[in-house]
Amino acid sequence: MTDTGTEGRVRGWRGRAVIAVLGVAVLAAAGYVAIQYRDTDGGGPLVAGSPNAPADGAPATAVTPSAPAGSLPPSLSASAATASASASGPASPSPSKTTAAKPSTGGFPGAHNTGVPAGTNLTRYSGPCTVTANRTVVTGKIINCDPFLINARDVVIRKSLIKGTLTTTEGTGFSFTLEDSEVAAGMWQGPAVLSTNMTIRRSDIHGGQTSVSCYANCDIRDSWLHGQLLKDGTDWHLGGFLANDTNGNGRSNVTLIHNTIVCDAASNSAGGGCSGNVNLFPDFGPVSGIVIRNNFLGASEHVSYCLYGGSEENKQYNDGVRDIVVENNVFERGSNRKCGGYGPVTSFDTKLPGNRWTGNIWSDGKPVPPAN
Repeated sequence: MTDTGTEGRVRGWRGRAVIAVLGVAVLAAAGYVAIQYRDTDGGGPLVAGSPNAPADGAPATAVTPSAPAGSLPPSLSASAATASASASGPASPSPSKTTAAKPSTGGFPGAHNTGVPAGTNLTRYSGPCTVTANRTVVTGKIINCDPFLINARDVVIRKSLIKGTLTTTEGTGFSFTLEDSEVAAGMWQGPAVLSTNMTIRRSDIHGGQTSVSCYANCDIRDSWLHGQLLKDGTDWHLGGFLANDTNGNGRSNVTLIHNTIVCDAASNSAGGGCSGNVNLFPDFGPVSGIVIRNNFLGASEHVSYCLYGGSEENKQYNDGVRDIVVENNVFERGSNRKCGGYGPVTSFDTKLPGNRWTGNIWSDGKPVPPAN
């Protein structure tokens, strides 16, 4: 399951996780795609959020669309949608012409308070696309690397735009912190950010099949996970955040606090679409040691459930799932009043050791009960 090669984690996702996520063997054969390392240096400074922002990739700041009147509480802030490669979760509900409601500006993360701060001068990154020096700090850069691979410890990426994917190698001691930055992964069958020992703060993450996939040891706060992409004619399963494995100590060690997480890409006739905003699946290990607190989970009729809670009897590692705390989160009702096409939550077992469900509410203030 672990590949420590330079491109191993990205290729591993395209191989192993294509099988696990989609359950389609033929896609695995097509999944091993050569990764090009792009590093463009030179050029003058660019200013985030200004007309001279780079034209060949996603903008350094996103635009927050307005919300339908009365659809959300005043404390909400988000917008478009969030990506999450949902492991082997069920396909999304049948396609429809309904467009998911877009959250308005408020206290939760969104375009106004995540990503590269407005006015930041960005210059072209000319360093290596594979970082091997411990404690490297990258600030105020446009990084044209796909992937931007962190093979070092304690790397910091701050106030930068990554036009590609950001990854560490699964199961290693490599680590990074992403602060006040944007990751624009574009169209590809994998996560925008993955996989091990990551800290994310106030960042705007979009593109790819999922926004963030965590192998183990991930702390994500005050960030906006959205904007996943579904290729026409494919049955990719999308989502906002995915944990489906554990570290060598048997724990996932995930913290999600005060984020906006939403998957609202429209499903297609090929069976592709959103599984969940937050997806906890015991595919490769008994997911455990997870805190999900004070997040906003956006509504879409195209997502199956807004939260998959970790307990799946048909999964190999269902025994051992435990210590999952879900508290004080806001579930948007949406146009069907259920957050997702089938409901707000599934597969959360209140009887498991250390599991706790408390203080979770709808966007209209009413309590959201757990689903076992």
